[in-house]
Amino acid sequence: KVPDTETLIRLLTGLYGSIGYPLIFIGAIAEATFLLGLYVPGSTVVLLGAALSKTNVVAFPIVYMLGTLGLVAGFIMNYFLGKYGWYHVLKGVGLEKGIEEAQAKIQAHGSKAILLGYFFPGSASFLSTAAGVLRMPFQKFFVVSVAAQSFWSLLWGSLAYFFGLPLVEFLLKNFGFVVVAIVAVWIIRKYFKK
Repeated sequence: KVPDTETLIRLLTGLYGSIGYPLIFIGAIAEATFLLGLYVPGSTVVLLGAALSKTNVVAFPIVYMLGTLGLVAGFIMNYFLGKYGWYHVLKGVGLEKGIEEAQAKIQAHGSKAILLGYFFPGSASFLSTAAGVLRMPFQKFFVVSVAAQSFWSLLWGSLAYFFGLPLVEFLLKNFGFVVVAIVAVWIIRKYFKK
């Protein structure tokens, strides 16, 4: 039997109360790390932490800091993955198109591509890998990555904090609808891309 929304929120609150900070940091790294982020809901873990910080289970400034540091750490791994050629393995599993598109964006727009492209960890994974492939100077990559991710983390984290538990409750109560909506948007995007 699936527990009701109140029970799930109590469970999540207890989980974050005991291991919230390590969970947020590891979730952020996993979300940002290329390929791993496709399977690990790291953004959900971080945003849930931001939402729960309104209840004082965790502190928002620490959630923000750990989420940002974790994401940047994952992007640094991607950078070196690209720089030292390990991305060829990713090409082998059919992800070369995304890397090539990210390279083209960086070549055309430079740092602006990273600043704008980090709005979503999925696109940031491609961009950070492409920055390594293009041998962008690491110091420049690092500074731009920290600036970009700090901004986007603050924006997304503030929204999660502002909407807080009502948003979490809505998502839990309407989980089936939310999943159907996400799948529908994904299918429509794929259709229009073709």
